[in-house]
Parts: sequence; C-alpha cells; structure tokens
Amino acid sequence: MLYMIFGGSGSGKSAYAEDLAVKLCPEEKVYLATLTDIDEEMEQRIRDHRKMREGKNFRTVEQGLALETLDLSGERLVLLECMTNLLANELYSPEAKHPDAPATYIMEGIRHLKSQAEDLIVIAQDAFSEVPMDPEMRRYVKESGRVNQLLAKEADVVVEVKFGLPLVLKGGELLSEVESR
Repeated sequence: MLYMIFGGSGSGKSAYAEDLAVKLCPEEKVYLATLTDIDEEMEQRIRDHRKMREGKNFRTVEQGLALETLDLSGERLVLLECMTNLLANELYSPEAKHPDAPATYIMEGIRHLKSQAEDLIVIAQDAFSEVPMDPEMRRYVKESGRVNQLLAKEADVVVEVKFGLPLVLKGGELLSEVESR
C-alpha cells in the first residue's frame, strides 16, 4: 500500500508518518533518507530526525537520487523522508539524470519501491505554503505540485498534517484499520 503524508514545514508530518510506520510494522523497517548533508543546517536536521526515530526499529538507507536503482526487495515497510529533498536533488544535483522531467522520473522510482515493499510511506512538504521569490523557486514549487499530484493520484492513503493533526484526504477506511491496531 502507498501512503502519502504531507504538510507544511514544521507541521508534524514526520512524527505522524513515523508513528504510522510503527503501527503498520513494529519490527524492523527501512527509513529511506533523501536529505543531502551539505551544510551545518542540514547536519542539524539529520541529527534531529535520527533522534526522533530512535527506538522505532528503523534501518536507515541513504539515497537522494535515482530511486529506481535501489533494491529493497521483500521489505515490509519503507518510509521515504522526504519527497521535497528528493525533488531538489533531482532538479539541482550534477548527478541527476532527468532534471527536465523530474516528476515523471521520481514517480518511476516510487513505483519501483512500491513494487518491492508491502507498505511505502512517502512524506512530502506542501510547497504551496511558502511564497516563492524568484523564477527558480517558482519552478521548484511547480514541480513539487506536479509530483505531489501524481503521488496522491496513485497513493492508497493520503494524509495532510497541520499543527500535528492529521487530515485524511484519501483512503480513510484503510487507515482506520491500521489505527485500530
């Protein structure tokens, strides 16, 4: 099953997604980290996220590009943190293979992961909650919207998190089964 959890910066979406992952799969699961450690701020974010998932049976796999090359065959659950970083990597990294069509390429990688894992949880930031300032940022926001639309269309469950509160937009009956565990 594919779950999409999205919200604005600092909305609580990561904590919600991690708690959902633990309910779905109390045993070992994969935390697919896409954030690239490029400066002090990113280092701190990585430390904060590692601390958040302590004791939750996550095995971390770091891959910020080319999800279609990742072999996670037979995994029960994969939590991808986060689509926003993955998109930035696919748009701006010198190693990116398809910077002109990142949404299509990213979705190929998502489908690849979904075919390997029983459950895939993808965290995405609501880029529309931020006001873009320059043409490149507008391009980023537009592509973020495109990839989120494609992801939401294919996801079995879509949850928006605001102020730490989940709002189920799609697949509520499926999520109810999980949360009643």
